[in-house]
Amino acid sequence: MRALEFEVRSGGTIRIDLEKCESCETKACVKMCNATGMGQILELKDGVPALKHSLEEVKRGACTEDLGCELDCELYGNRAIVITLPVSKLDDYLENSSEQPTYLREP
Repeated sequence: MRALEFEVRSGGTIRIDLEKCESCETKACVKMCNATGMGQILELKDGVPALKHSLEEVKRGACTEDLGCELDCELYGNRAIVITLPVSKLDDYLENSSEQPTYLREP
């Protein structure tokens, strides 16, 4: 798989499957990223998303981690983006909680 993968300030990663992007008609992630108030770190190069900034700049905070690119890609694109962000102390919370998270509950 040909992918664009980069680290963000929180310690998470963003991975974009560029093979899926080639056949995407909307390029929704790039449109969303460049909307006012968003990170504005993506641009189109050769028909696929590319970074406008260096990997170091993105990791230092150029990416606002707003998740808009992932959501719009999921809704209007080819589901090519996976964002993995750390959630500190989530495991401790879940272990000590009397309720199961929604994603683990029976339908």
